[in-house]
Amino acid sequence: MSILSSIFYIISISLMIPVMLALLFGLVYTLYLAGITVSEFISRMQRRKKEKELVTALESKSAVIPPFDGNNDFEVTLNLIISDSKDQLLINKRIASVESSRRTELQKISDLTKYGPAIGLMGTLIPLGPALVGLARGDLETLSNNMIIAFATTVVGVLISLIALSIHSAKKSWYRDDSILLSFAAERVPEIK
Repeated sequence: MSILSSIFYIISISLMIPVMLALLFGLVYTLYLAGITVSEFISRMQRRKKEKELVTALESKSAVIPPFDGNNDFEVTLNLIISDSKDQLLINKRIASVESSRRTELQKISDLTKYGPAIGLMGTLIPLGPALVGLARGDLETLSNNMIIAFATTVVGVLISLIALSIHSAKKSWYRDDSILLSFAAERVPEIK
């Protein structure tokens, strides 16, 4: 039994550096995604007026539909709908493609909300073993160093999850609105032209 315990202890301790590196990578990646999300927010605020004009034109069945500038998947698909509404199969394919890529993106962000705390928990539990050994030996320095690592990894894991959750919520709302607009435009433009 003590051999098995020693093996598990060695495995556990050997995972500490990879866990800390994974948390560091996760935090950097999440901050990178936050920067992209802020940039997307600014872009969306700039095109908000244009979207309102489009919705008004579609609702009133106006013959003049304003085209969109830009080259992201949403704007390209919207321009396709506006300019060439006769190829409904291509339009449906483009809308499905946009929605699929966005679902994939949201899934990756959603995974961060789960992996951050899970890896943070591993970072919490791994140093508790050496901390308890230090406590048993009366080595308060070893105990305190390991407890600092345990708390720090927990905080970083939860921080990753909170940032990723905020990004996920914002993007999910944006993408739902985009999907509604694309579907409405795809249905309404053929009626107008």
